Amino acid sequence: MHPTRQKLLDTGLAIATDKGLRGLTVRELAAAAEVNLGTFVYHFGNRDAFIDELVELWYAPLFDELKAVAARGTYPSALATFEATMVAVIALVARQRSFINHLFGDALSGESAAQRFLLSLPRRHPLLLLEQVQKAQAEGSLVEGNPLQLMIFIMGSVGLPLVIAGGGRQLGWLPPEAAPFLSQIDNPEAARQRLTWALRGLRRSEGDPA
Repeated sequence: MHPTRQKLLDTGLAIATDKGLRGLTVRELAAAAEVNLGTFVYHFGNRDAFIDELVELWYAPLFDELKAVAARGTYPSALATFEATMVAVIALVARQRSFINHLFGDALSGESAAQRFLLSLPRRHPLLLLEQVQKAQAEGSLVEGNPLQLMIFIMGSVGLPLVIAGGGRQLGWLPPEAAPFLSQIDNPEAARQRLTWALRGLRRSEGDPA
């Protein structure tokens, strides 16, 4: 990648992490990257194309990280693989909390690139997780049923509270007095505990029908 193009993307990522995509203007970006507007247009054409590439630049290594966890091959079962991948998701969300919280706020505020990205997610890491659920069912570790519904149940227990807490902070849905409550929701340790409880409830018992 051309160094100037990389510098614009790196600078844009820093701004988006701090202010969100909706707070990123081409003029501010060019000034922060110390390039002129013509250089930006030469490399990206327009803001929408830049934002699309920026979001992909942010997401690609994170998805690769999850795929690497899933592909280690050292887990004793498909269920253990799924649990390890979910733990990695929780850690990733904690590490990328600022960008993710902004991303949902961006989508709600009408930022088209954020909306496009979120709409594309079902065929990305959620698909990887769904395939793991199906394998865990096939090996007899998880209860029978629609694997998508099992995924919705697990993500509702683990992921949705993280989104709600992030949105509460980012969009001001809740008053400052709610901060201690939010910290209990999006605490990674609490999320891992919810995952343990969810999987305990979905494990197939010996007496369950095959």
